[in-house]
Amino acid sequence: MTSQSIWNEDGGLRIRNESSAEAKQAVKSAGKPQSGSFFGLEWDRPGSSSPWPSFDQFPEHLRVGPWSPLAYIFLAAFISFVAFSAGWAFADLPKLTAAEPEGSFIQLVHGAGALYMTTVLTFTLKSTGLWPFVSYTAISYVLMTLRFTFVFLGCRTAAEILRFPVVAMATVTSTIWWLVLFPVILAFAAPKNRRAFLKMNLSWFLFNMHLLNLPIALASQWSHTRPLVFLDFWVASILAACYLFFYLLVMDPNGLHLYIILSPRPWWCIISYLGILLLYAQLFHVFGS
Repeated sequence: MTSQSIWNEDGGLRIRNESSAEAKQAVKSAGKPQSGSFFGLEWDRPGSSSPWPSFDQFPEHLRVGPWSPLAYIFLAAFISFVAFSAGWAFADLPKLTAAEPEGSFIQLVHGAGALYMTTVLTFTLKSTGLWPFVSYTAISYVLMTLRFTFVFLGCRTAAEILRFPVVAMATVTSTIWWLVLFPVILAFAAPKNRRAFLKMNLSWFLFNMHLLNLPIALASQWSHTRPLVFLDFWVASILAACYLFFYLLVMDPNGLHLYIILSPRPWWCIISYLGILLLYAQLFHVFGS
């Protein structure tokens, strides 16, 4: 079995003669969530040809067990911040479309970009199925495709609401992947699979979503600028929080530890969460100035 054959027609990473029911039974007998509950037995099997490491190779105290109290404190504080600042955010809504509208050339360029990104998403769906769309990376790419579509169609309010979230998520995706997640995954990958992992990072799918996404987002941001307002940061923060809750309440309990740095169990989880929020704030300052 080659590294390319791990991508099944049903979108899971499992060998073709093993069903998801068998994977789930193996997980049940193990008595704790494992990555096999999502990707099948091939993912966790010793000697697997997958270029990705088994999530179960990450330290167990990051994958199972009670959450740190600091995780609850952060989440409660963040929800309170969003609720209490909603009035300030919506007061900025008229400012989103106050600037001069995009010219026809910029709209056409965004239309071409939307068509290209839709092609990338269609290719991803056909070749891997739906599972990549649980990732922050793919969701950010979908939102960028929507923004480009809205600009092309002249839906200014919708396009402007997504302006900062799109460029912020693209920046976070590229920087966190190459500076944090890429070296972590490479370190945990089996030595014989590291070459396959490196090769996979140059695939058309990941090249677009982990590298080309950032210059596309920046080009859109700078092609027609406007001063950012608090509503921009508020919407981006809500989208980030929604994904964090999805990760903590859906992905993590089912063993899909795609972003192990988001684990709510160690005390330093609050550093990860605050770090991402501060990165958003810094990006808001950079792109808003």
